[in-house]
Amino acid sequence: MGNESLSSCADRSAIGQRSSRQARHVFWVIFAIGFLNYLDRNSLTGAANVVAHELGLGIDSIGYIASAFLIVYTICLIPIGFWADHSKRKNIVALSVAVWSIATALTAFSFNFLSLFLSRMILGIGEAGYFPAGTALLSDYFSREKRSRIMSWWNIGQLIGVLFGFVIGGTVAGLYVGSWRLAFIFTSIPGLAFAFLAWRLREPRRNEADEEQQTFQPAIAEEKEQNTSHPIAPVTGNIFSQFRDLLKIKTLVVLTIMQMFAFFALSVAVIFLPTFLQQKDLYDLGSGAAGIFSGSVIVVAGSIGTIGGGYLADLLNRRNLGARVQVCGIGFLISAPTFALALLVHNFTLFALLVSMTAVLTSFYTGPSAAATQDVVPSALRASAVAVTLLIAHALGDTFSPTLVGLLARLFDPTGGTHFAASRAGHDLALAMLITCTPALIIAGLVGIIGARWMKADVEAAMTTDYLERQAVLPS
Repeated sequence: MGNESLSSCADRSAIGQRSSRQARHVFWVIFAIGFLNYLDRNSLTGAANVVAHELGLGIDSIGYIASAFLIVYTICLIPIGFWADHSKRKNIVALSVAVWSIATALTAFSFNFLSLFLSRMILGIGEAGYFPAGTALLSDYFSREKRSRIMSWWNIGQLIGVLFGFVIGGTVAGLYVGSWRLAFIFTSIPGLAFAFLAWRLREPRRNEADEEQQTFQPAIAEEKEQNTSHPIAPVTGNIFSQFRDLLKIKTLVVLTIMQMFAFFALSVAVIFLPTFLQQKDLYDLGSGAAGIFSGSVIVVAGSIGTIGGGYLADLLNRRNLGARVQVCGIGFLISAPTFALALLVHNFTLFALLVSMTAVLTSFYTGPSAAATQDVVPSALRASAVAVTLLIAHALGDTFSPTLVGLLARLFDPTGGTHFAASRAGHDLALAMLITCTPALIIAGLVGIIGARWMKADVEAAMTTDYLERQAVLPS
């Protein structure tokens, strides 16, 4: 009997080590793809000021082009997200990476507003498939207890991608007329290699990590048996039925509304920051310097906030299951005054300090919100949950915010557009961001703090559903 027990323990240890190695491999592949995702997306942001002037575009055109990507990205989230819950997530990730890499290369051949607009639309199609499928894939490799930390570290790759996108786009664009095109050709190449690596990953079974955690900690399974929470409806083939069932989960609605207002502000800040810094009536940085500064702030301060928020949420989550949502809300609420002050000061040192503080605070949400979205839904609906929350949050949040801020900046220019043509639109842009983004951050913070109360019950309901689904398929 003792030998059998030792053998069982050894088998479990071997399985655990093998699963851990596979999970680390998958994480680093998805991490690298996340890096490329944001590199490709933000290369144009870093070069936007130069591209706009070379193609004869106004400041509002920067907003239109950003919205072109976001609108198509948002529209494609639902069908691809639901597809991911009925198919192999790894294949969807691989296909998405290939599509957006090709779209990035096409950007290099843009010659007017329309061609640039269309290439960014195609980019949105590719990137829409990656995030829901990638999030669900990671969630089936890493259990609930460390999910915030894993999602936070994953987001570090995306932040580094923003840095490289800004630096490469801004620096290459400043070399000579038309040099910005080279940035898009070279940044598109690595994506095709990682598309192949993603296709070669092992597809985990649904809820694999949490089930393995229960194997090593039987008490968790016993707790589920005693759980009386009402289970969530299982996955069906009807997209509209699944959509309706997901929106019955209160925490998912809270996360969606919170991210809707947060995305409004964050998208504007990222898209316009390099352009803002290059305006001569404020800081008059060169294209390369603006890209390096913007990317450095986002990756350094953003990494501190992302990792700090993830670890803080996992720590507090042991005692309070609503902590992941609360941490998001607190970060957004405190960031509102620091963001407003950054726009009002005209001293670069103070501006850099306040922008860095804002980046730390707004980055608290990245890991905890992704983990919370996965925690409150059954494992069979994880990609769909990401798709639904992102669809609504982007559709009502940042699909139109760059366009709105760009139009307001042009409206606040008493000369009708010559401020930007002369690179003197800094004050116009600051006012446009101040009156739109600051209230959005305040609302996002309040929604997160107040709405955290429902998470405990929603997590229990999701765990009950997974337990019942597992029992239904086990042999009697």
